[in-house]
Amino acid sequence: ELPPMNFDHVGKAYLCLFQVATFKGWIQIMNDAIDSREVGKQPIRETNIYMYLYFVFFIICGSFFTLNLFIGVIIDNFNEQKKKAGGSLEMFMTEDQKKYYNGPEKGW
Repeated sequence: ELPPMNFDHVGKAYLCLFQVATFKGWIQIMNDAIDSREVGKQPIRETNIYMYLYFVFFIICGSFFTLNLFIGVIIDNFNEQKKKAGGSLEMFMTEDQKKYYNGPEKGW
């Protein structure tokens, strides 16, 4: 029986790589990939040891570099929107929240 996370089709492969990039259950995915053989053959323990290199390379490039770059772009866009709104957090507030937030300044 196939493991639930595998590289047998592109959608599942992307999902596996995303899971590895977020470090959620990546060790099980790596172990399943290392044990894999050709299509239709049963896995054998550590038969595909070159997959270790693939996962180390992917974690270095995919997780540390790309994920941090993605987060950096989100934070940069947030700061840009904040500057456009005058440097305040009011752009995320409803009208009632703005009244409560600005209330102490006006003496209520």
